[in-house]
Amino acid sequence: AEKFGTALNLANHDGINSARRNKFQMNEECAKMGLSVVKQKLCQTIDEARVFARSLGVVEDAEDVTPGTDADSNTDEDNADNNDFFNAGVLGRGTNTMSTKFPFCIVKPFRGAASDDVFLCKDVRELDIAFGKIKGSTVFGEPKNKHESVLVQEFASGTEYALDTVSKNGEHKIAALWRYDKRPANGAPFVYHATELVDANTETGKSICEYAKKTLDALGIRWGLTHTEIIFRNGIGPRLVEVNCRQHNMDFIPLAMAAVGYNSLDMLLTAYLGGEGNDFYPPDTDHLRLDWDELPDAPSTRVYGAMVHLVCHAKGRLAGLNMNALSEIAELESVRDKEIYPSFAEVGSTIEPTVNIKTDAGWIHLVHFDKETFRKDYERIVELMPVLFEVE
Repeated sequence: AEKFGTALNLANHDGINSARRNKFQMNEECAKMGLSVVKQKLCQTIDEARVFARSLGVVEDAEDVTPGTDADSNTDEDNADNNDFFNAGVLGRGTNTMSTKFPFCIVKPFRGAASDDVFLCKDVRELDIAFGKIKGSTVFGEPKNKHESVLVQEFASGTEYALDTVSKNGEHKIAALWRYDKRPANGAPFVYHATELVDANTETGKSICEYAKKTLDALGIRWGLTHTEIIFRNGIGPRLVEVNCRQHNMDFIPLAMAAVGYNSLDMLLTAYLGGEGNDFYPPDTDHLRLDWDELPDAPSTRVYGAMVHLVCHAKGRLAGLNMNALSEIAELESVRDKEIYPSFAEVGSTIEPTVNIKTDAGWIHLVHFDKETFRKDYERIVELMPVLFEVE
């Protein structure tokens, strides 16, 4: 898209910058701007990867080490009731903190999509396996090129947030701040259970938003829509997961309209097409347009809203859906809309347990003005997830 825009000599275009797609370069550019980032190394050989992982504290074989509570990772949980870190969201604890005495590392391609070939490795033995899967594989978006190196990164524990941002000539405005509730499920450590829309004007929210804007500056992003993922942890602050030059890949508009009153796609139109004289627009459309200058730098929420990711716990040939459970969910006060994906609704099809966002079984939109009702409805849905799908 960057090459195409440059070839067409488009106005309001950010040019070409490989760091917007290369996850190693992305962090390096942010570090040059003085932003806190994870430790990382682009490794051409397995020996390089092993040496770097050991320097992070990754053990040779986790089975030889007794799991326990990491004193360094206790800070957030011990202070859960009295700091803004956990008050920034309602649903779940929202942590990516591992309860172990030893660090993990992340092994992934320098370029990829979603969580494809991204491995959480608890020891050097698992790193070897992950490295072998990535080295020599096809580079995403470059079918003629193979991965000659593999990215190894420090595992950043904390709570993961995502920001939808719209930029107009270098001025960045946050459209939505989301907080993930990820939990262990089906043998996977971090399975999406909820993406919750949270107030960006808390102490934590402001810190994350300011950090995100600086990452866009570091990558030379002055125009358009971005979706940025960040890990926040008390005592460390925000650290970058990645910046994606695209919209949020979920049905976010109903939640944003209910909780904030506007959405990133309307903001994007305003950024590119706003500010013209009245003759430029169709008649009687003033009430449909946003004024860029009147939009806040970051949104406050007026109700609670979230998308619940339906996690399938069953495996086998689908015999049917638990209609009693689905009826109970439909009657919950917070539920506004829902969908079971066709592959999980067709009797006779083979279904697999959910282990990542690509294997979600569906979604539910929750919206409510009362915090406790919102929370209880969510917790009830999570309780019902293991019995939603009946298999033979």
